[in-house]
Amino acid sequence: MIPFVIVKTKAGFAYLRPERVVAVSATDDAECIILMTDGVTIAAKEPVEDDVVRLEREADNKTFP
Repeated sequence: MIPFVIVKTKAGFAYLRPERVVAVSATDDAECIILMTDGVTIAAKEPVEDDVVRLEREADNKTFP
C-alpha cells in the first residue's frame, strides 16, 4: 500500500506521498506551504511543526526506492 500523509487544507484534506515533498515553509503560526516535486504547492491550514512531524515519522517508517 502507498503511504500517504493527511494534511488539512482550506478546502478539506490533501493526501501526500512523503517521498514527493521537497520543502515545508511556515507562513504564520497556523499555516504552512508544502512544496512538492513537479512544482506542486499545497497550502496547509496546520502549524508547520505538525506537518513536519508527520512527514518525518512516515519517512522513518518506510524505505523509498
